[in-house]
Amino acid sequence: MTEFTVTVNASLEKVWSHLLNKIEHPENFVPGVSDVIISEKNTEFVIRQMTVTTPETTTILKEKITFIPYKVRFLLLEHPTMEGYVDNDAKFVSEEETEMTFTTNWNDKTSKAAIGNLELLKSAVLKTKKYIEEN
Repeated sequence: MTEFTVTVNASLEKVWSHLLNKIEHPENFVPGVSDVIISEKNTEFVIRQMTVTTPETTTILKEKITFIPYKVRFLLLEHPTMEGYVDNDAKFVSEEETEMTFTTNWNDKTSKAAIGNLELLKSAVLKTKKYIEEN
């Protein structure tokens, strides 16, 4: 498990609104995302497919996304090499600040070894923070 926390200069309500928006528009928050397809959506979960491109790879993945205040969980349903989930949590600090923590809990499908990529996680958190603060 890998996690990264930042303080966002925005209210809890604003951060939560953006975390919900991230479900359908991850390209605004996660580096390298394209080709987002929502195949199912209801009040309990969303099924989403998207392409993620890094300098090393291009990966198509499918997720089941659940959301309850103030946590969004992105559970991998289909991925070529990994299984697990990512949590996005928001916590009240003050009327103008919110603590935002992203936690990855990924494992290699074959070896079951934990996979942690702090730089990738940090990049996603900081891009999300910047987008929320500017929008």
